[in-house]
Amino acid sequence: MSGKLRPSDVASLGDGMHGDGEYLWLRVRGDARSWIVRGPRIDGKKPEAGLGSVDRVSLALARKERDKLVEQWKNGIDPVAERRAEREAKANRKTFAEVARLKIAAKQSGWRTSFEGMAHSLDAWTKSMEIDCARIANKAIDEISVDDVKRVVSPHWDKNHHKTARDLISRIGQVFDYAIAHGWRSAANPAGWAVFKHLSPAAPAKQHHAALPWKDVPAFLRQLRASPSIGVDVIELAILTATRSGETRGAQWSEIDWTARTWTIPATRMKMGKRRPDPHVVPLSDQAIALLERVRAEGVAGPYVFPGYVADGSRSKRAETPIPNASVWRLVKRLGGDDVTTHGFRSTFRDWCGEHGHDRELAERSLAHSFGSEVEGAYARSRLVARRAPLMQQWADYCCGAPSTVVLPFKRSA
Repeated sequence: MSGKLRPSDVASLGDGMHGDGEYLWLRVRGDARSWIVRGPRIDGKKPEAGLGSVDRVSLALARKERDKLVEQWKNGIDPVAERRAEREAKANRKTFAEVARLKIAAKQSGWRTSFEGMAHSLDAWTKSMEIDCARIANKAIDEISVDDVKRVVSPHWDKNHHKTARDLISRIGQVFDYAIAHGWRSAANPAGWAVFKHLSPAAPAKQHHAALPWKDVPAFLRQLRASPSIGVDVIELAILTATRSGETRGAQWSEIDWTARTWTIPATRMKMGKRRPDPHVVPLSDQAIALLERVRAEGVAGPYVFPGYVADGSRSKRAETPIPNASVWRLVKRLGGDDVTTHGFRSTFRDWCGEHGHDRELAERSLAHSFGSEVEGAYARSRLVARRAPLMQQWADYCCGAPSTVVLPFKRSA
Protein backbone atom coordinates (compact mmCIF):
# COMPACT_ATOMS: atom_id res chain seq x y z
CA MET A 1 0.00 0.00 0.00
CA SER A 2 1.41 3.42 -0.91
CA GLY A 3 0.59 6.85 0.52
CA LYS A 4 -0.25 7.85 4.06
CA LEU A 5 -1.40 5.27 6.50
CA ARG A 6 -4.49 5.81 8.62
CA PRO A 7 -4.54 5.00 12.33
CA SER A 8 -7.09 2.26 11.62
CA ASP A 9 -4.67 0.65 9.11
CA VAL A 10 -2.08 0.12 11.81
CA ALA A 11 -4.19 -2.54 13.49
CA SER A 12 -5.89 -4.03 10.43
CA LEU A 13 -3.27 -4.49 7.71
CA GLY A 14 -2.02 -8.00 7.02
CA ASP A 15 1.51 -9.40 6.86
CA GLY A 16 4.06 -7.44 4.88
CA MET A 17 5.79 -4.05 4.65
CA HIS A 18 3.35 -1.13 4.40
CA GLY A 19 4.72 2.28 3.47
CA ASP A 20 3.56 5.52 5.05
CA GLY A 21 5.80 7.53 2.73
CA GLU A 22 8.91 9.56 3.55
CA TYR A 23 10.90 6.46 4.54
CA LEU A 24 8.47 5.22 7.25
CA TRP A 25 7.21 1.62 7.06
CA LEU A 26 4.87 -0.57 9.08
CA ARG A 27 6.13 -4.13 9.29
CA VAL A 28 3.57 -6.82 10.08
CA ARG A 29 4.59 -10.40 10.91
CA GLY A 30 1.72 -12.34 12.39
CA ASP A 31 0.78 -10.65 15.63
CA ALA A 32 3.96 -8.52 15.65
CA ARG A 33 3.61 -4.96 14.32
CA SER A 34 6.49 -2.50 14.42
CA TRP A 35 7.79 0.67 12.78
CA ILE A 36 10.83 0.74 10.49
CA VAL A 37 12.57 3.77 8.99
CA ARG A 38 14.54 3.15 5.80
CA GLY A 39 16.44 6.35 5.15
CA PRO A 40 17.73 7.97 1.95
CA ARG A 41 20.78 6.45 0.30
CA ILE A 42 23.95 7.99 1.72
CA ASP A 43 27.40 7.06 0.42
CA GLY A 44 25.86 4.14 -1.42
CA LYS A 45 24.08 2.73 1.64
CA LYS A 46 20.51 3.02 2.86
CA PRO A 47 20.42 3.34 6.66
CA GLU A 48 17.68 1.56 8.56
CA ALA A 49 16.40 1.86 12.11
CA GLY A 50 13.58 0.36 14.13
CA LEU A 51 11.30 2.61 16.18
CA GLY A 52 9.60 -0.06 18.24
CA SER A 53 6.25 -1.80 18.50
CA VAL A 54 2.99 -0.08 17.56
CA ASP A 55 1.81 -0.88 21.09
CA ARG A 56 4.36 1.64 22.42
CA VAL A 57 4.77 4.01 19.46
CA SER A 58 1.70 5.57 17.80
CA LEU A 59 1.58 6.52 14.12
CA ALA A 60 1.95 10.20 14.98
CA LEU A 61 4.97 9.58 17.21
CA ALA A 62 6.52 7.30 14.59
CA ARG A 63 6.33 10.10 12.03
CA LYS A 64 8.02 12.55 14.43
CA GLU A 65 10.81 10.09 15.21
CA ARG A 66 11.18 9.38 11.45
CA ASP A 67 11.69 13.10 10.78
CA LYS A 68 14.40 13.34 13.44
CA LEU A 69 16.23 10.29 12.12
CA VAL A 70 16.17 11.43 8.49
CA GLU A 71 17.44 14.87 9.46
CA GLN A 72 20.33 13.31 11.42
CA TRP A 73 21.22 10.97 8.57
CA LYS A 74 21.30 13.85 6.11
CA ASN A 75 23.66 15.74 8.45
CA GLY A 76 26.07 12.81 8.61
CA ILE A 77 24.93 11.60 12.02
CA ASP A 78 24.13 7.95 12.56
CA PRO A 79 22.22 7.68 15.86
CA VAL A 80 21.81 3.94 15.41
CA ALA A 81 25.57 3.44 15.20
CA GLU A 82 26.03 5.76 18.18
CA ARG A 83 23.57 3.78 20.29
CA ARG A 84 25.27 0.56 19.24
CA ALA A 85 28.65 2.00 20.23
CA GLU A 86 27.22 3.09 23.58
CA ARG A 87 25.88 -0.40 24.23
CA GLU A 88 29.21 -1.95 23.30
CA ALA A 89 31.09 0.54 25.46
CA LYS A 90 28.79 -0.20 28.39
CA ALA A 91 29.25 -3.94 27.92
CA ASN A 92 33.01 -3.41 27.68
CA ARG A 93 33.17 -0.98 30.61
CA LYS A 94 35.49 -1.97 33.44
CA THR A 95 35.52 -0.95 37.07
CA PHE A 96 38.74 0.18 38.71
CA ALA A 97 38.88 -3.08 40.67
CA GLU A 98 38.52 -5.16 37.50
CA VAL A 99 41.34 -3.31 35.75
CA ALA A 100 43.51 -3.49 38.87
CA ARG A 101 43.12 -7.28 38.98
CA LEU A 102 44.04 -7.52 35.30
CA LYS A 103 47.05 -5.28 35.83
CA ILE A 104 48.25 -7.37 38.78
CA ALA A 105 47.83 -10.56 36.74
CA ALA A 106 49.82 -9.03 33.88
CA LYS A 107 52.66 -8.18 36.28
CA GLN A 108 52.91 -11.67 37.75
CA SER A 109 56.40 -12.30 36.38
CA GLY A 110 57.75 -8.96 37.56
CA TRP A 111 57.21 -9.03 41.31
CA ARG A 112 60.09 -8.36 43.62
CA THR A 113 60.74 -11.30 45.95
CA SER A 114 61.30 -10.73 49.65
CA PHE A 115 63.96 -12.52 51.69
CA GLU A 116 61.26 -14.93 52.90
CA GLY A 117 60.77 -15.99 49.29
CA MET A 118 57.40 -14.27 49.02
CA ALA A 119 56.46 -11.72 46.38
CA HIS A 120 56.19 -8.80 48.76
CA SER A 121 55.69 -6.22 46.02
CA LEU A 122 52.60 -8.27 45.08
CA ASP A 123 51.45 -8.01 48.69
CA ALA A 124 51.96 -4.24 48.62
CA TRP A 125 50.05 -3.92 45.34
CA THR A 126 47.20 -6.06 46.61
CA LYS A 127 46.89 -3.96 49.77
CA SER A 128 46.96 -0.73 47.77
CA MET A 129 44.26 -1.90 45.37
CA GLU A 130 41.93 -3.70 47.80
CA ILE A 131 42.23 -1.53 50.91
CA ASP A 132 43.49 1.94 49.97
CA CYS A 133 41.44 2.10 46.76
CA ALA A 134 38.24 0.63 48.20
CA ARG A 135 36.31 3.88 47.66
CA ILE A 136 36.89 3.80 43.88
CA ALA A 137 36.98 0.00 43.44
CA ASN A 138 33.47 -0.33 41.96
CA LYS A 139 33.52 2.90 40.02
CA ALA A 140 33.86 2.73 36.23
CA ILE A 141 37.49 3.31 35.24
CA ASP A 142 36.43 5.92 32.67
CA GLU A 143 34.49 7.97 35.23
CA ILE A 144 37.16 8.43 37.90
CA SER A 145 38.54 11.95 38.27
CA VAL A 146 41.58 13.59 39.83
CA ASP A 147 39.43 14.48 42.86
CA ASP A 148 38.53 10.82 43.32
CA VAL A 149 42.21 9.88 43.38
CA LYS A 150 42.99 12.75 45.78
CA ARG A 151 40.43 11.38 48.24
CA VAL A 152 42.16 7.99 48.10
CA VAL A 153 45.62 9.43 48.72
CA SER A 154 44.80 12.22 51.20
CA PRO A 155 44.67 10.01 54.33
CA HIS A 156 48.35 9.17 53.81
CA TRP A 157 49.24 12.83 53.31
CA ASP A 158 47.38 13.70 56.51
CA LYS A 159 49.52 11.16 58.41
CA ASN A 160 52.74 12.45 56.76
CA HIS A 161 53.18 9.06 55.10
CA HIS A 162 54.62 10.68 51.99
CA LYS A 163 56.42 7.66 50.57
CA THR A 164 53.33 5.49 50.99
CA ALA A 165 51.26 8.16 49.24
CA ARG A 166 53.69 8.45 46.35
CA ASP A 167 53.87 4.66 45.93
CA LEU A 168 50.07 4.53 45.95
CA ILE A 169 49.80 7.28 43.31
CA SER A 170 52.29 5.39 41.14
CA ARG A 171 50.31 2.15 41.39
CA ILE A 172 46.98 3.83 40.70
CA GLY A 173 48.58 5.59 37.74
CA GLN A 174 49.79 2.29 36.32
CA VAL A 175 46.26 0.88 36.53
CA PHE A 176 44.93 3.85 34.54
CA ASP A 177 47.75 3.51 31.99
CA TYR A 178 46.75 -0.14 31.56
CA ALA A 179 43.09 0.86 31.09
CA ILE A 180 43.98 3.50 28.51
CA ALA A 181 46.21 1.07 26.61
CA HIS A 182 43.33 -1.43 26.36
CA GLY A 183 40.70 1.11 25.35
CA TRP A 184 38.75 1.10 28.61
CA ARG A 185 39.43 4.78 29.23
CA SER A 186 39.84 7.59 26.71
CA ALA A 187 40.48 10.52 29.06
CA ALA A 188 43.90 11.38 30.49
CA ASN A 189 45.38 9.53 33.44
CA PRO A 190 43.95 11.20 36.59
CA ALA A 191 46.81 9.83 38.73
CA GLY A 192 49.65 10.96 36.48
CA TRP A 193 52.62 12.48 38.27
CA ALA A 194 52.43 15.47 35.91
CA VAL A 195 49.24 16.36 37.85
CA PHE A 196 50.05 15.11 41.34
CA LYS A 197 53.44 16.78 41.58
CA HIS A 198 51.40 19.99 41.90
CA LEU A 199 49.06 18.51 44.51
CA SER A 200 51.37 16.51 46.77
CA PRO A 201 52.47 18.35 49.92
CA ALA A 202 56.19 18.84 50.40
CA ALA A 203 57.77 15.83 52.08
CA PRO A 204 60.03 16.40 55.10
CA ALA A 205 63.76 16.11 54.66
CA LYS A 206 64.89 12.51 54.41
CA GLN A 207 66.10 11.06 57.69
CA HIS A 208 69.14 8.83 57.43
CA HIS A 209 69.47 5.63 59.43
CA ALA A 210 71.11 6.12 62.80
CA ALA A 211 74.69 4.86 62.56
CA LEU A 212 77.29 3.87 65.12
CA PRO A 213 80.60 5.80 64.85
CA TRP A 214 83.17 3.50 63.25
CA LYS A 215 85.51 3.85 66.23
CA ASP A 216 82.87 2.21 68.45
CA VAL A 217 82.32 -0.88 66.29
CA PRO A 218 84.90 -3.20 67.97
CA ALA A 219 83.41 -2.49 71.42
CA PHE A 220 79.86 -2.98 70.10
CA LEU A 221 80.85 -6.30 68.53
CA ARG A 222 82.34 -7.54 71.80
CA GLN A 223 79.16 -6.57 73.60
CA LEU A 224 77.09 -8.25 70.88
CA ARG A 225 78.96 -11.54 71.14
CA ALA A 226 78.42 -11.59 74.91
CA SER A 227 74.65 -11.48 74.41
CA PRO A 228 72.71 -14.78 74.50
CA SER A 229 69.94 -13.34 72.35
CA ILE A 230 68.65 -14.76 69.09
CA GLY A 231 69.92 -12.63 66.24
CA VAL A 232 73.53 -12.13 67.41
CA ASP A 233 74.97 -13.99 64.41
CA VAL A 234 72.69 -12.16 61.99
CA ILE A 235 73.86 -8.77 63.20
CA GLU A 236 77.52 -9.77 63.20
CA LEU A 237 77.37 -11.11 59.65
CA ALA A 238 75.55 -7.95 58.53
CA ILE A 239 78.32 -5.85 60.07
CA LEU A 240 81.16 -7.93 58.61
CA THR A 241 79.65 -7.95 55.12
CA ALA A 242 78.06 -4.44 55.12
CA THR A 243 74.81 -5.96 53.86
CA ARG A 244 71.23 -4.94 54.56
CA SER A 245 69.31 -6.55 57.39
CA GLY A 246 66.74 -8.21 55.12
CA GLU A 247 69.42 -9.60 52.83
CA THR A 248 71.29 -11.06 55.81
CA ARG A 249 68.26 -12.48 57.57
CA GLY A 250 67.18 -14.16 54.35
CA ALA A 251 70.59 -15.66 53.55
CA GLN A 252 70.36 -19.22 52.19
CA TRP A 253 73.00 -21.91 52.25
CA SER A 254 72.71 -22.30 48.49
CA GLU A 255 74.02 -18.72 48.14
CA ILE A 256 77.30 -19.52 49.90
CA ASP A 257 80.25 -20.65 47.75
CA TRP A 258 82.70 -22.14 50.23
CA THR A 259 85.42 -22.65 47.63
CA ALA A 260 85.27 -19.14 46.22
CA ARG A 261 84.59 -17.71 49.70
CA THR A 262 81.71 -15.62 48.40
CA TRP A 263 78.06 -15.04 49.19
CA THR A 264 75.90 -14.31 46.13
CA ILE A 265 72.70 -12.45 46.93
CA PRO A 266 70.15 -12.82 44.09
CA ALA A 267 68.98 -9.61 42.46
CA THR A 268 65.40 -10.42 43.48
CA ARG A 269 66.36 -10.13 47.16
CA MET A 270 68.19 -6.83 46.71
CA LYS A 271 66.77 -3.37 47.25
CA MET A 272 66.02 -2.75 43.56
CA GLY A 273 64.50 -6.19 43.09
CA LYS A 274 64.08 -7.29 39.48
CA ARG A 275 65.10 -3.85 38.24
CA ARG A 276 68.60 -4.73 39.36
CA PRO A 277 70.60 -6.31 36.49
CA ASP A 278 72.82 -8.67 38.49
CA PRO A 279 73.18 -10.36 41.88
CA HIS A 280 75.49 -8.87 44.48
CA VAL A 281 78.58 -10.97 45.17
CA VAL A 282 79.98 -10.46 48.67
CA PRO A 283 83.59 -11.54 49.35
CA LEU A 284 83.64 -13.33 52.72
CA SER A 285 86.37 -12.53 55.23
CA ASP A 286 87.97 -15.12 57.50
CA GLN A 287 85.70 -13.99 60.32
CA ALA A 288 82.57 -14.27 58.16
CA ILE A 289 83.55 -17.75 57.01
CA ALA A 290 84.20 -18.81 60.61
CA LEU A 291 80.80 -17.51 61.69
CA LEU A 292 79.02 -19.38 58.89
CA GLU A 293 80.94 -22.59 59.61
CA ARG A 294 79.97 -22.36 63.26
CA VAL A 295 76.29 -21.86 62.36
CA ARG A 296 76.45 -24.73 59.87
CA ALA A 297 77.99 -26.98 62.53
CA GLU A 298 74.83 -26.59 64.60
CA GLY A 299 73.23 -28.88 62.03
CA VAL A 300 70.04 -26.91 61.54
CA ALA A 301 68.05 -28.30 58.61
CA GLY A 302 66.42 -26.11 56.02
CA PRO A 303 67.45 -23.63 53.33
CA TYR A 304 67.98 -20.61 55.59
CA VAL A 305 71.20 -19.76 57.37
CA PHE A 306 69.27 -17.97 60.11
CA PRO A 307 65.85 -19.59 60.47
CA GLY A 308 63.42 -18.23 62.98
CA TYR A 309 61.90 -20.10 65.89
CA VAL A 310 58.34 -21.25 66.25
CA ALA A 311 56.61 -18.98 68.74
CA ASP A 312 56.08 -21.59 71.45
CA GLY A 313 58.55 -20.08 73.91
CA SER A 314 60.91 -23.04 73.84
CA ARG A 315 63.40 -21.90 71.19
CA SER A 316 63.72 -25.56 70.30
CA LYS A 317 61.73 -25.79 67.12
CA ARG A 318 62.86 -23.92 64.03
CA ALA A 319 60.43 -22.19 61.68
CA GLU A 320 60.38 -22.58 57.91
CA THR A 321 61.05 -18.87 57.47
CA PRO A 322 64.03 -16.63 58.31
CA ILE A 323 64.44 -14.93 61.65
CA PRO A 324 62.01 -12.01 61.81
CA ASN A 325 63.15 -8.41 61.70
CA ALA A 326 61.70 -7.69 65.15
CA SER A 327 64.14 -10.10 66.84
CA VAL A 328 67.13 -8.36 65.28
CA TRP A 329 65.76 -4.85 65.76
CA ARG A 330 65.11 -5.35 69.48
CA LEU A 331 68.63 -6.64 70.08
CA VAL A 332 70.26 -3.72 68.26
CA LYS A 333 68.14 -1.24 70.22
CA ARG A 334 68.93 -2.91 73.53
CA LEU A 335 72.67 -2.82 72.91
CA GLY A 336 73.02 0.44 71.03
CA GLY A 337 69.96 2.50 71.94
CA ASP A 338 68.12 4.80 69.56
CA ASP A 339 71.37 6.00 68.00
CA VAL A 340 72.03 2.65 66.27
CA THR A 341 70.22 0.69 63.55
CA THR A 342 71.21 -2.44 61.68
CA HIS A 343 71.09 -0.58 58.38
CA GLY A 344 73.22 2.15 59.91
CA PHE A 345 76.22 -0.19 60.03
CA ARG A 346 76.44 0.22 56.26
CA SER A 347 76.98 3.93 56.80
CA THR A 348 79.51 3.08 59.51
CA PHE A 349 81.43 0.92 57.01
CA ARG A 350 81.33 3.71 54.42
CA ASP A 351 82.62 6.25 56.95
CA TRP A 352 85.43 3.88 57.92
CA CYS A 353 86.40 3.50 54.24
CA GLY A 354 86.43 7.26 53.78
CA GLU A 355 88.45 7.92 56.93
CA HIS A 356 91.05 5.35 55.92
CA GLY A 357 91.40 6.51 52.33
CA HIS A 358 90.04 3.41 50.66
CA ASP A 359 89.07 3.48 47.01
CA ARG A 360 85.64 5.10 46.67
CA GLU A 361 84.51 2.75 43.93
CA LEU A 362 85.45 -0.30 45.98
CA ALA A 363 83.52 1.08 48.94
CA GLU A 364 80.39 1.82 46.86
CA ARG A 365 80.52 -1.54 45.11
CA SER A 366 80.86 -3.27 48.47
CA LEU A 367 77.57 -1.65 49.46
CA ALA A 368 75.97 -2.78 46.16
CA HIS A 369 75.62 0.87 45.14
CA SER A 370 75.80 1.85 41.49
CA PHE A 371 78.96 3.59 40.39
CA GLY A 372 79.74 5.20 37.04
CA SER A 373 77.87 4.45 33.81
CA GLU A 374 76.03 1.21 33.03
CA VAL A 375 78.85 0.16 30.71
CA GLU A 376 81.42 0.78 33.44
CA GLY A 377 79.25 -1.10 35.91
CA ALA A 378 78.89 -4.17 33.68
CA TYR A 379 82.65 -4.29 33.21
CA ALA A 380 83.44 -3.66 36.86
CA ARG A 381 81.13 -6.26 38.38
CA SER A 382 83.26 -9.14 37.20
CA ARG A 383 86.67 -7.73 38.16
CA LEU A 384 85.95 -5.95 41.44
CA VAL A 385 85.06 -9.01 43.52
CA ALA A 386 88.72 -9.92 43.85
CA ARG A 387 89.66 -6.32 44.61
CA ARG A 388 86.91 -6.01 47.22
CA ALA A 389 88.00 -9.14 49.10
CA PRO A 390 91.04 -7.47 50.78
CA LEU A 391 88.91 -4.48 51.71
CA MET A 392 86.28 -6.66 53.42
CA GLN A 393 89.01 -8.61 55.20
CA GLN A 394 90.60 -5.44 56.56
CA TRP A 395 87.18 -4.20 57.69
CA ALA A 396 86.52 -7.49 59.47
CA ASP A 397 89.95 -7.36 61.12
CA TYR A 398 89.19 -3.88 62.38
CA CYS A 399 85.72 -4.81 63.67
CA CYS A 400 87.06 -7.83 65.51
CA GLY A 401 90.02 -5.94 67.00
CA ALA A 402 92.61 -8.03 65.15
CA PRO A 403 95.74 -6.48 63.62
CA SER A 404 95.34 -6.61 59.85
CA THR A 405 98.11 -7.80 57.58
CA VAL A 406 96.09 -7.20 54.42
CA VAL A 407 97.71 -4.90 51.89
CA LEU A 408 95.21 -2.97 49.79
CA PRO A 409 95.97 -1.50 46.37
CA PHE A 410 96.59 2.19 46.13
CA LYS A 411 93.54 4.40 46.07
CA ARG A 412 92.52 5.25 42.53
CA SER A 413 93.53 8.79 41.66
CA ALA A 414 91.00 11.25 40.32
